[in-house]
Amino acid sequence: MLDRRQARLTAPLVATRGSWNLSIGLFLEVIACSIALVGLIQGGGWWFALVGISALLLTIPAALRSVGVRAWLALVLDAVVFVLLIQLIYVPRQALLGLIPTPESVHGVVVLFEKAMFAIQDQRTPAEPLPELIFFIVLFGGALTILLDLIAVVLRVPAVTAVVVGGVLVVPAILQPGGLSLIALGAGAASWLVLLAADGRLRLGSRGGGAVALAVGASATLIALVVSATAPGFVEQGRTAQAGPVSVGNGVNPLIDLGADLRRPDPVNVLEYTTSATNAPYLQLTTLDTIRGTNWTHTPGKVSPLQGGSRLAAVPGLDRSLGISAKQTTSWISVQNLRSSWLPAPYPATSVSGQRGVQTYQASDLTLFAQDGNLNGQSYKTKSLDLEPTAAQLAAQGAAAQQDFTDVSADLELPGDVPAIITDTANEIAAGAASTSEFDIALAIQQYFQSSLNGYTYSTDSPDTVDGASLAVIAKFLQVREGYCVHFASAMAVIARVLGIPSRIAIGYLPGSPIQTTGTRVTYQVDSSDLHAWPQLYFPGVGWVNFEPTVSRGSAPSYTVSTTPETGATSAPQASTAPSAAPSPTPSARALPDEQQASSPNAVAASNGVPLMLGILVLLAVLASPAVARVLRRRGRLTRLREEGAPPDVAWAEIRDTAQDLGFGAAPAETPRAFAARLRADWHPDAAHQRDLDDILEQVELTAFGPPRPWGRYFELADKTVRVTAAMRASRHWTTRLIATVAPRSLFTAIGERGRAAVHASTYDRRL
Repeated sequence: MLDRRQARLTAPLVATRGSWNLSIGLFLEVIACSIALVGLIQGGGWWFALVGISALLLTIPAALRSVGVRAWLALVLDAVVFVLLIQLIYVPRQALLGLIPTPESVHGVVVLFEKAMFAIQDQRTPAEPLPELIFFIVLFGGALTILLDLIAVVLRVPAVTAVVVGGVLVVPAILQPGGLSLIALGAGAASWLVLLAADGRLRLGSRGGGAVALAVGASATLIALVVSATAPGFVEQGRTAQAGPVSVGNGVNPLIDLGADLRRPDPVNVLEYTTSATNAPYLQLTTLDTIRGTNWTHTPGKVSPLQGGSRLAAVPGLDRSLGISAKQTTSWISVQNLRSSWLPAPYPATSVSGQRGVQTYQASDLTLFAQDGNLNGQSYKTKSLDLEPTAAQLAAQGAAAQQDFTDVSADLELPGDVPAIITDTANEIAAGAASTSEFDIALAIQQYFQSSLNGYTYSTDSPDTVDGASLAVIAKFLQVREGYCVHFASAMAVIARVLGIPSRIAIGYLPGSPIQTTGTRVTYQVDSSDLHAWPQLYFPGVGWVNFEPTVSRGSAPSYTVSTTPETGATSAPQASTAPSAAPSPTPSARALPDEQQASSPNAVAASNGVPLMLGILVLLAVLASPAVARVLRRRGRLTRLREEGAPPDVAWAEIRDTAQDLGFGAAPAETPRAFAARLRADWHPDAAHQRDLDDILEQVELTAFGPPRPWGRYFELADKTVRVTAAMRASRHWTTRLIATVAPRSLFTAIGERGRAAVHASTYDRRL
């Protein structure tokens, strides 16, 4: 009987040498998770990054355990490699020798993580593959892989990995417009079953415990597939708001809410209002003034209480001494169906009364905040200014604007990777403007989109454009020239900033449809189809001024109508990858700053390419590893035969493995003579190769049952083994030979046998 103490010391080491099968099962679980995440991020670079880092971090500990390193130590070394890899890829300049973490490199990683969190909160799905998002995918993939390896191999409870995989599957179930797909759920369940089957302990026990566990797992998989195909929560939906309350601003991005509400199958009544204004006003909810990462956001500013419970501060940027027409109007608004954090009101509002729970506002854009986010049943009165600057006043203020943008300098900021088609379009528009003043350039931008000569059309369901207002979406919109208000408004706002004019996007409602007139007051009905986005540009002394670039929606302000002839239309390039050949704008038009012009999509692609190339190389290495391992195994056997005269069992093992790889089959319990007889029947060798096979078989049986050779060397078997295996390969179709090379069955069989042997040894120790 084995010494119990010695067995306990050696059994864990033996058991870890059979963990390759578990690592393969874990890799399949990661693949299943990656399938579920498809659609959350554009492109395929993130997938290679996730799968590549996972393959690497599963291969390292499995290889270490296979040479005798304890499981926990192999996992620790794996985590160290992961940390060093993060330093090398993302912060090599801050890390010592490009690998070793320093306080500066740790800070750089933290900054990247914060950027990734901001991008995740701000973006729609599918998100753009920003460098910080690819970094997050690599970080997430590495942490997920190490956690799965800890659970399945170190703690030896692989069934618990279902909890981790299930947690990952919840993410696409929440974020994907279509919910969790049937394929992703089925792949997750199937990979878990593969992992359970790979765990050798399920094969032990006389009472069929393994069979029971697999039966339970298979039943759970079947139930999950049925639920995924029938339950409402898993039915795929489009990006269309269904019946229910209209919601704006309660999600991740109000522009996504806007697109969904515009595509409602049946418009929903939102509110009614009666106004004393001569021209029905747009009802503004809030503004989006910061473009960071991939989308526009509302910058949190100073929130103030309403003065006296109803009054707002002065209108931002308005100088009453300039004589701008600002007639006060009153509107009575009754909300029927709206969930929002903001109260709709004409801009600029000066007071609001009668509301429930609205007590604060933001002075920078006069956004009125609704405390509970539910405006249903609210009735309130607003007073606002009907600003009507003349074209001459705006032109005069625009000509002197360059020195007065200090307070709104943030509204000129752009990311450093503005696509070339945007800057080229901006330069074309500026070159065709009536003058170099900000107002004439703003008119030219609006007319560029409104002009029928340029071919822009309105569509909420164009297959070529998607929700959101990122620079990539705007570039696509300028190319296909089809989209809805979000695309028109964001394109004009970005082009204005490129040309040096502060801009932002307002979101709210169009005036709606008149339903009743009482004296000078008109009542309007607003529904979900009236949800709208439009650009606002800043002119010192006048403040934020509305423009309307969206074709067939809304109405152009009066100060832009008489001075925008159709002949002023310009035609911007469809797409561009080369520097613009258009004339550069004059200094007052202020084209993109030098540091922004130096950036290009190629630079972004290069930054994204590091993890992509790493993932591709690691994935290719992992896919090639079975073929390489099989070649090394064969070469090692032949070397032993040629140089050491190894026993005939070595030659026979190579013949059996080659036969199994080529599909001839080789049962583990089959005797050499029985195997040789079946191989001859399936293979049909010629006389020469049959003699070689018989000679090797004879030596195998003599060493097993007869007296040993006096010298104990079998050098002549090397050439016979080469001839037999080569003839077997030549007899098979080239596709079979290719499969045998890329995915050698004998290698996976050997891994499984080692795992089962290790588990048997460990179980025997526990029974002692």
